[in-house]
Amino acid sequence: MKRLIFLMSLFYLIQVYGGNPGIYDLSFGLYLKETLGFSAEKIAHIGTIILLPWNIKPLWGIMADSFPLFGSQLRNYFFLCYALAAVTLFVLSIVDSSSVSIIIGGVFMVSLCIAFSDVLTDKMMVVEGSARKKTGVLQATQWTAAGLGGGGMYYLGGIFAGRLGLKVAFRMSTIVPLVGLFATYFFIREERTDREAISLGKSSRALWIAAKSKQFLAVAAFIACLRFSPNPPLLFYLRDVLKFDPEFMGTLDAIGSIAQGIGAAVFGILCSRISRKTLLNMTIGLSALSSLGLIFMHDVQSAIWVYGFTGFFSMIATLGILELAVRLCPVGAEGTAYAFLVSIYNFAGRPATIIGARMYDNGVSFTALVLVGSAFTLLCWFLIPILKLEKE
Repeated sequence: MKRLIFLMSLFYLIQVYGGNPGIYDLSFGLYLKETLGFSAEKIAHIGTIILLPWNIKPLWGIMADSFPLFGSQLRNYFFLCYALAAVTLFVLSIVDSSSVSIIIGGVFMVSLCIAFSDVLTDKMMVVEGSARKKTGVLQATQWTAAGLGGGGMYYLGGIFAGRLGLKVAFRMSTIVPLVGLFATYFFIREERTDREAISLGKSSRALWIAAKSKQFLAVAAFIACLRFSPNPPLLFYLRDVLKFDPEFMGTLDAIGSIAQGIGAAVFGILCSRISRKTLLNMTIGLSALSSLGLIFMHDVQSAIWVYGFTGFFSMIATLGILELAVRLCPVGAEGTAYAFLVSIYNFAGRPATIIGARMYDNGVSFTALVLVGSAFTLLCWFLIPILKLEKE
């Protein structure tokens, strides 16, 4: 169990520093906004393209579940993902800054590699955690590491954005997937997969059984509805309205990330005692509460408090959704089923982000967008009686 906890923590740290969102994230956002002069809506569209690999995670789950790479469902895929990510980040650090399409394409490729490695990590969590009845603890471990470790990542990202620039951020990010390569070599041990025991047909049948389950479909619909709420473009509000510099924006993200880590740790302590119905109520309430907190952000001091508050409660809400998802994964298609539900979580948020950005560009105030988004979230309470998830 100790080795598993170590790997979950390390791989999530690699994910956060390497590309989700990555040390270069703030520098890249400011490059699109201030160097290229893109609008909030255009940046949202670019973000949708870059995050596409996270929205089709079931494809990576099917590959991992059904098509072993040289006899391996995990180890060799990890090697491939981290090697490609390292090469791509190095290339991005040396290309001309005016090569917009190359930079966007490169960031997309890194996103793909990190998304695939995330599916592999979650497959390990679901398979081994379910066997030990410790999935909630392992998920909390993953997100505690991502939150607390992400504090340093966001702080460094602010420094790179304010002082050193996008190329240096890409160059330093190259180190991260290399750490993943070494960790895979030394810590992942995997028996050669029997191709007769694993097939696309068997994985598909297991996933089809889950898809026919009313509970599985109900949770999928609930996740989609919960995530579909217009989001205000924070980058533009912090930069143009509150006039925060990039370094302080990185510090704010670091504070929020550390608060998320603390929230994940609290969830890990409490998760085994929480029923599905309680998870649903808690997720809706805390999601709305964390969104509403944004309207109280108007200066440096209030921004610090708001980021800490929203980070803590939004993480508990997120883990509530993910724990619901992992409890419904069928044996034989763990990677695919979990990836499917998480992809719904990711995908449903993208139209909301684009709609929120368009509304902001068209003059809708930041406060109004926060209120609209919170109202959409609260409407999900009316779905709880329909879900009928009282029984464990």
